[in-house]
This record gives sequence, C-alpha cells and structure tokens, in this order.
Amino acid sequence: MKETYYKPFGPTIGKYNLSHTMIGKVNLFTNKIIENKHKSKVLDHSHRLVGNVQQQFRLTKDFLFTSGLEKQLNRIIESYYKNVIQVKPSSIKIDRAWIVRQFAGDFNPPHIHRGNVSGVCYLEVPNSIKYNKEIAFAGRLSFFDGRVSMPRNSPPLVKHRITFKPRVGDMYIFPAFLMHDVHPFRKDGERRSFSFNAFVKT
Repeated sequence: MKETYYKPFGPTIGKYNLSHTMIGKVNLFTNKIIENKHKSKVLDHSHRLVGNVQQQFRLTKDFLFTSGLEKQLNRIIESYYKNVIQVKPSSIKIDRAWIVRQFAGDFNPPHIHRGNVSGVCYLEVPNSIKYNKEIAFAGRLSFFDGRVSMPRNSPPLVKHRITFKPRVGDMYIFPAFLMHDVHPFRKDGERRSFSFNAFVKT
C-alpha cells in the first residue's frame, strides 16, 4: 500500500490508495442505491451534512462489514497513527460513512467533522477535472489552517492552505478537527466520493 504524508502547517494529512476492487464494490453499492428511490430516501444523509451537493447517502454498516471496506479503513487508520504519532490504536470504530455525489456548481463549504480522524476517497472524477479543463481550484479538496482565512491576511512565510486534485482511488486521512472545503466545478460529469469519521483510542 503506497503511503504519503503531508504536514503543511501542523496537522498531518495521510494519502493512501484504495484497491480497484474495493472502488468497484463501493461504486456498485452506490449505483444500486441511486436506482432504488426507496433506499435513496431511507439512506439519505443530506440533513446531517453541510454540503450544497446533488445527493448524499449513508453507507450501511452491513455493507462496510461484508464488503471488507471497514477492515481496509481500519488498517489504513492504524498505519496513519503508527506513522504520525508512533502509536498503535487500541480500538478503532468507524462512526459513520457516506457517499457524496457532486455535479456542476455543487460545493462543500469550510467545515470540520466529528470523531478523531476522518477520511475521503474518490470513486469517480469528471474528465474536465482529470484532464485539467477546469480553472483554478475547481473540483479540488483544500485543507487550511484556521488561523488565517484569506491569503491577503496571511503573515509572511506562512503557508495556510494545501490543495489536492481528486483521483480515483486516492484516499486522504486527517484529524477530524482540520478545516477543509471542496471547490465547485463547472463542466459535465459526476465527482463521486465517500467520506467517513472514526473514533480511535490509543
């Protein structure tokens, strides 16, 4: 498993890669929910989240377990803790996981999560983002230091933001308190991801 760590302003962001097989399983589950209006309504998660996006719904605990996704997430979180603070967690509990479907104009404003660590993994990425046909930060994920809100207010030599271009299979793990947002994009296609929160004891 390839691992990369970023420490742009204090908190460490870990980057991992989810297997193609697991990406396929999550997309298949997602497509089945999309096609079933009743399940889409039952699993709707929009009221619990801040994003202005097309559709958000929960990944069920049954799916997390039977697909093996929970096991993979636990292994990644354990690796994150070992590399960041050199501690093996005594317990990991995936508190909540959900799908986010975004289309042109959708966005997620600056926000934080509950739990100790959170993560996001990309399932589908529009060609316009993949091939750099969007402008600026369109469709990208940004983490930022809450001590500075705008570049013009930044003290000299202080980096306050780090931005990542979404790629299918890429997963980012980060402290749940770390502020982040998702920029809107303009062209056709679906930007699909899943996110999760976890409570971890060391």
